Amino acid sequence: MVTTRLGVVTYERMYYYDPAGRSGCYPFDRQLGLTCGLSEGVMRLVVKLSAYLPYRQACEVYGELAQVSVSLGEATQEAGQRSRSALQPLATMKASLESAACAGISMDGFMVHVEGEGWKEVKIGAVFEAGTDKEEPTGGAGDNVRARSQSYVMHLGGPEGFGFKLAVEAQARRWGQAEQSAVLGDGAAWIWNLANRDYPSAAHVVDWYHARQHLWAAGDLLYPGQSERAAAWVNEQANLLYQGRADELARSLTQYANALPPDRQTALVAEAGYFATNHERMQYRDFRRARLPIGSGVVESGAKQAKQRLSAAGMRWSRPGLENMLPLRAALMSGTFDLLWPRIRPRV
Repeated sequence: MVTTRLGVVTYERMYYYDPAGRSGCYPFDRQLGLTCGLSEGVMRLVVKLSAYLPYRQACEVYGELAQVSVSLGEATQEAGQRSRSALQPLATMKASLESAACAGISMDGFMVHVEGEGWKEVKIGAVFEAGTDKEEPTGGAGDNVRARSQSYVMHLGGPEGFGFKLAVEAQARRWGQAEQSAVLGDGAAWIWNLANRDYPSAAHVVDWYHARQHLWAAGDLLYPGQSERAAAWVNEQANLLYQGRADELARSLTQYANALPPDRQTALVAEAGYFATNHERMQYRDFRRARLPIGSGVVESGAKQAKQRLSAAGMRWSRPGLENMLPLRAALMSGTFDLLWPRIRPRV
């Protein structure tokens, strides 16, 4: 059914603005392969642009380029809804990691505001190839192993739903057939629960930079208001940590805590627990010698890219609206939007 309201033509629940303000619809749209007066190629660009930019900005950019006023929101939401079902049995078809020397998975989360619910965590995962241009890893604790050919998945909800989507992507890319593999995270329990269940044969690595942040937190507790002493202590302990001696660090922190006031004592014991719990995941020297990544920058970069579209200042999403946008944004960040489009294009 076609309805007309104030020069807006509504056609199969998607619509466009006729710049001439005319009513009605084009009678041969289906025969010409048009949806809401737009060809499939233009519709693809419209949806892709909406995954890049907020709807209002995307409309302005498209209108300026094409000299046509189009409402992008509904078309994008319908494409996103189709992509949610398309991605369940079929992942993004990024290049296979079968012949990679090392394949990595990294997991994290970021916050998005959902109307009526407040701030909710979106879980994000990156599947990637890890490699270096150098013959031998350099000294020190910097991460010279770089991520490339990365693809992303995102999920609004708990670890189970996210874990399924991530496993689909990893399987599609033959992640498990690489020569060696690593799973990286910031120390959150849900990450290691998934890693233990779904990727037990991979090396499990706590991100080096998050570990350093915990060192700094401990240093500030030991030497409050003494930045130079705290920095000197952190640098010394970082060498110990890099050598894979997080358990020794944990014991030292527990001993130091006994001499602190109760509030700082509790906080320092918590930091000691972090290092004790993750001792096996902090064998950084061994990981580096094996040319495994020790930094989760690829997923942190992905979270920042996602937030530019999903949680910029003032953005609010309905739950269905956010869930429809997530696979489109993930495909855009993965460089696979054009591969996904044939599965989600409107049927004419």
